Amino acid sequence: MMSRLSSVVKQHPLVAFFVLAYAPSWSIESPLVFLGDSVNDIQELVIRALASNVPSALGIVLTAIVLGRASVRKLLGRLLPWRVNPIWYLVVFLGPVALVGGVVLLNTLVGGPALSLGMPLLGVAITFAISIFPGSAVGEEIGWRGYVLPRMQSRMSALSASLLLAPFWALWHLPLFVAGWLQGTQSLALYPAFFVSTFAFSVILTWVYNSTGGSLLMVVLLHATVNLPLSVAGNLGTQAMVPVFLYFGLEIVVAIIVIVVAGPKHLSRKHRKQEVEGAAEPAVATPPGVVKPTPA
Repeated sequence: MMSRLSSVVKQHPLVAFFVLAYAPSWSIESPLVFLGDSVNDIQELVIRALASNVPSALGIVLTAIVLGRASVRKLLGRLLPWRVNPIWYLVVFLGPVALVGGVVLLNTLVGGPALSLGMPLLGVAITFAISIFPGSAVGEEIGWRGYVLPRMQSRMSALSASLLLAPFWALWHLPLFVAGWLQGTQSLALYPAFFVSTFAFSVILTWVYNSTGGSLLMVVLLHATVNLPLSVAGNLGTQAMVPVFLYFGLEIVVAIIVIVVAGPKHLSRKHRKQEVEGAAEPAVATPPGVVKPTPA
């Protein structure tokens, strides 16, 4: 039975990931959808933490099955490199700040409700830390960007891979919106805008991933910093509706700029995209008597 399952996973590594990512996550989150207020805050926190870590746990397990344990070490090792060009730290930490600044400005211009932080600074720091782990950043990105994206990029351009990954990623979040992820807002009404914005965020994350040589650390940090304003907005009640729509819209603008500047093929100024090992260029046998040229 196990050998048959392993064979199926090796033949269809992406299909296996998507099927196995949805089933456990949605099952874990089902109490939030069907029991509603019967689930207390502690139970909700545990449920969300467990569901959020399914993609990365799955990416680790499937990598072991498909490529072996040595590849698992390489995959997890992508969480460690922190010596990247300092500009990427500015992108990761100041980029979302610029987005929030744009939201504040646009919200004022359109006559939106007055905005406030909604929680003390210590609460913001704690929210950020939790969103990295055990929250969604580490829990998702080893799977989505570490396992899925390189396999997709081995078959198509970086832009195509980002756009193809986006709807699977967005739909995976659906139970959270049905359950009222942004408390006090019409959370489900925000889902269409979130769905569209996921295409933009997927492009941006691919850009950072490819441009930093496959640093999952940078991707995890960006995932957390971009999500932080949305987490804070959950404490603003109905005041959050317009700012959240504006935030999603600005993400789309940024993604378009990234595509134009970095190029759709690699989404990287280095013209190099991250691909799964051994999948980028299938080996071609050299005919007898022909000397294989040495790479320049």
